[in-house]
Parts: sequence; C-alpha cells; structure tokens
Amino acid sequence: MQGRALGWIVLAVWMATGLMGRAQSAAPDERGLWKVWISHTNSDDHVSVVTACRDYGAKTNQDSLAVVVHGLEAWHLLKSGNTNGAIRLLEPMLTAGEGATPLQKAGAEMARCWLTRIDREMVRIALKKFYWRDIEFPDSLEALKTLKIKRMPPFADRWGKPWSYKRGSQIKGMEKQQYALESTRLGRLSDLGKALGLPYAGRISLEPVRVSPISQDTYEFSSPSRKSVLLQEGTDIDGVTIAYIGANIIVLADGNHWRIVLKPR
Repeated sequence: MQGRALGWIVLAVWMATGLMGRAQSAAPDERGLWKVWISHTNSDDHVSVVTACRDYGAKTNQDSLAVVVHGLEAWHLLKSGNTNGAIRLLEPMLTAGEGATPLQKAGAEMARCWLTRIDREMVRIALKKFYWRDIEFPDSLEALKTLKIKRMPPFADRWGKPWSYKRGSQIKGMEKQQYALESTRLGRLSDLGKALGLPYAGRISLEPVRVSPISQDTYEFSSPSRKSVLLQEGTDIDGVTIAYIGANIIVLADGNHWRIVLKPR
C-alpha cells in the first residue's frame, strides 16, 4: 500500500508543478503514462485499467509512449478473455522497422510473444479437431492440412520459426493420445494460460540507482543478481531491455511485460 500511495503522490506533484509538460506538447506524455501505470499497479479490475488506457489514447494516441499503454491494455484484455481486442492492439505494434527506437523494438518483441501464444491456441484447436476425427493426434502438424476447416492455423510462430511439435507419452498405449507444442523462442511459456498467470513484471528486478558520473545518458542499476551495472537506453541485460529513459521515468521490458520506474536524480 505504501508504494501505491507513493505513486499517487508523485502524480499529484507532477500535476501541480507541471514538471511533465502539457499533454498537447511535442514531448512524450510521461505524466499520462505514469497515471496509467499506477492505475495498473493499484487495481485488479481489468475494466478500469482498460478505461485508463483508452483515456490516455484518446488524448495522446500518437505519443511515442502509446506503445507502452497499448501493451498494458492488451494484457488486461487477454486477462479478461477479450482475445480479439488484444490482437487489434498487438498487431500494429509489430511494425518496428529499420530506424525503430528501443521502445518500438521492445513493443514489437512483446507483440510477437503474445501473438505467438494466441496463434498456438489456434493450432491446439486444430489438433483437437484432428483428434475428434482420427481418435489420435497426428505424427506432424502437416497432417492438419487434411482438415476441412475455413482457416488453417499458422504453422510457424511470430519469429517465422516452425512450431516444436512432438507426439508421444511415457505411458504405454498413450503414445498417440498426447502431444507437446511449443515455440522454440518461448519454450514452456508458449502456453497462453501459463504466461498470463505470471505476476506482471515480476521478473523485471532491475532498479535504477543513480546517474553515472561518467555520462548523463548512463545510469547505474542494481538487481538481486547484480550489485551494480551501468546501462543506457537500448541496452539488453538478463532478458530485460532498457526501452526508454525520459525526463522523469524509465521504461523496462522483458518481452512479456513493461515496468515503469521513476528516474533517479
């Protein structure tokens, strides 16, 4: 509760002092993003957080930080079972081409992760239909092409890699009754339900400590596994990306989640 109260206090100070600038200015709306973030961390009500995300988008949808809000909203939509709504937000995040910022690249990677899990659910549905027809799972996913269905499932993940599919069981007589299906990139976290069961940002343990005396663009971070490390925007370490360092906040990402922290002074 103390951390939650601090988030609201910080927002109140920003709104009173105008340190974050006006939403209509060219500068990224860090104050607006922080407001969404504390709504996310303070509430388990997915509807209220989605509303906060959409309120942000209605004011500053072209803001460079909008990708963070879209990622948060998509996660809450998935948690509440609105898969199609999440897809509509995630697919535009994939378009991080040449010259993309670290924030855009982190957003694209996050979109690939969640869309791959959603795609995997489509493959699972096709496998179930195959099983209903043949009373066994196929030797390979190619056999799914014999199904009479309107839409074939994707045969590769969002990185373009074929699914890792294996039929079999250690139990005699059950070899054709079970299977394993994964993205080689995501491994055991290929499963949408398992991924949604992770505590949000629970694996992002980096904490900014101070500005480096060497450079104003470099910050000292610490984590349980690292006492001190100097990092800049765009750096990847231990599966975490320093996606954005702004005037007052730092945005971290691990492919699954965002984490927003205040920038040390």
